[in-house]
Amino acid sequence: MKFICTSLPFGQELLFCLDSNEPDCCDIFYNKAVPDHHRIVIILKEEHNVRKLFCLLLCTLFCLGLFAGCGSDTTQGSVDPGTITEETVDYRGVKVGLLLNQTATDNGWSQAMAQSLQRTKDELGLSDSQIIVVENIPDASVEADSSIVQLIDEGCNLIIGGSSGFTKNMNAAYTAYPDVYFAQFEGDSADNYCSFTCVDIEAIFMCGYAAALMSGVAELGFVAAQPQSSVIRAINAWSAGAKAANPNATVRVMWVNSWYDPATEKECATTLIQAGVQSMGYHGGTTAVCEACEDAGAYVTGFHTDKEAYAPQAVLTSFCWNWTPIFNEIITQVATESWTSDTKYGNMADGVAGIAPWNADIMPQEVINQCNEMYEAIVDGDYVVLEGPVVDNQGNEVLPEGETFTIKELVNCYFLLDNVIGKLP
Repeated sequence: MKFICTSLPFGQELLFCLDSNEPDCCDIFYNKAVPDHHRIVIILKEEHNVRKLFCLLLCTLFCLGLFAGCGSDTTQGSVDPGTITEETVDYRGVKVGLLLNQTATDNGWSQAMAQSLQRTKDELGLSDSQIIVVENIPDASVEADSSIVQLIDEGCNLIIGGSSGFTKNMNAAYTAYPDVYFAQFEGDSADNYCSFTCVDIEAIFMCGYAAALMSGVAELGFVAAQPQSSVIRAINAWSAGAKAANPNATVRVMWVNSWYDPATEKECATTLIQAGVQSMGYHGGTTAVCEACEDAGAYVTGFHTDKEAYAPQAVLTSFCWNWTPIFNEIITQVATESWTSDTKYGNMADGVAGIAPWNADIMPQEVINQCNEMYEAIVDGDYVVLEGPVVDNQGNEVLPEGETFTIKELVNCYFLLDNVIGKLP
């Protein structure tokens, strides 16, 4: 039998040993150091009797009373994922199912999700049997519904919707399974349901900033997958970065209208290049835009994962997702029964949103230095991305002077910045 106490100040595990051969004797000794989370472990070697229980209670009360005055703060239900590690949390009761709409090796969005969950597995010490990844599930499909049910039948008590297209499926599932936890990318919230997202505008801003510095003309381009809020947000952040580097910069948008269409992506990139664009941004799931820029001698910033290897003479940097801190937080809340339905998010300073290393082979050092200075200004809070006033390309003020967008407003972004050439489909 074990009794866990969280009020000891010594960072030590105390072991009380009650041997059946000496029922009147109770040994107390330090077993090992336990950082941050302090435990008393009491072990009865055989079936207890009244004398053993009496000794057990005396030992327990003695230690609790002795050390109560110098105990640490252990408010119940308050979990700080930044200080909790696999040494202090028992994750064995958590089993995670991740739904992906592409393959886990797509060099894009789904790969970033899968890699992030793998890092979480390693950092939290989860076993292979505690993670199930289901790939190539169509968004908002009956197959997505059945996959969720299958994951729950296989013992998953946390389902992660790895695409905004699964929101409708997750919304139906969380009410049907109140004892299972659900986390959906930019979804809704309920007692057993939370949304997660990323304040990605800062890192995407840096991509646009670098692209504008490397362009010899003011008009830049952007190849966009779908008119979905996270893509629209990316266009605006990238365009804001371009405008910060060159106040005269404009960004012409070409829509692919698909999450995965290499041929159309290449066609969009070629059209922009033929129109005189020398540098462009990208939000999509293939390497086609990067390769088209490489062939034509144009510059591009990649998305989802580092794309430099696919077009080393074209890719300046790439926006990269790192969902590991978010997944760590969500899984820890499940394991510690401290679940909240609050939206989970992080930013560039948290390491959730990031950029790949600058491509020093094609970027002059002075440009890299200028980019690094802007990066540090953002991280230090000296420069605020998309701070008001913000005006859309229809002339409407969407954010007053001095204000910043809330998480909810970023998640529901549906306008194009004033220097964007194009319209929402």
